Amino acid sequence: MPALHGDLAYFFPSEVLQLLQLSQSTGRLELARESERVDLFLDRGRPVFARTTGLAVRAGEVLMHRGLVAAPALARALERQRVEPHRRIGHLLVEAGDASAQHVREAVHEVLRRIVYGLLLWRDGQFRFVPGEAPGEDIQIDLDLDRLILEGLRVADQERALRQQDGARADAGAGETV
Repeated sequence: MPALHGDLAYFFPSEVLQLLQLSQSTGRLELARESERVDLFLDRGRPVFARTTGLAVRAGEVLMHRGLVAAPALARALERQRVEPHRRIGHLLVEAGDASAQHVREAVHEVLRRIVYGLLLWRDGQFRFVPGEAPGEDIQIDLDLDRLILEGLRVADQERALRQQDGARADAGAGETV
């Protein structure tokens, strides 16, 4: 049974997270909009794990982008994961000797931060907090919520500025004739 629930049109995700931080809450914050859902697990008010049904960068992609895993190794691990869907891609990569446990942890942390950053931008949807639920994951984050919110908003501002620049360039080019 949820202890707290509401509409994100009235309470921004950052406000809900700050309330849960102040109350030192432990449990699962579920946020949903349209066809997307994010589960954010908190331990004494601090985010420790997140998962999403929406589009998100995956740990394997982060490892490849950083040059820490080759595309064929990731493809083999993904194929093996199809046969063993309960296995995490990071575990499979480490087991095969294609990635280090430290690199996998760092990639998972990056993915979890990105999920939370994206969540901070939500302005519609519903939320509910279910106390006491734990993620049951072996790789968790322990982030300072205030720093996470500030960093997420900084990233959002950068993306917004880039979109505005792209829009200004498109507007300037619209009047040109050849």
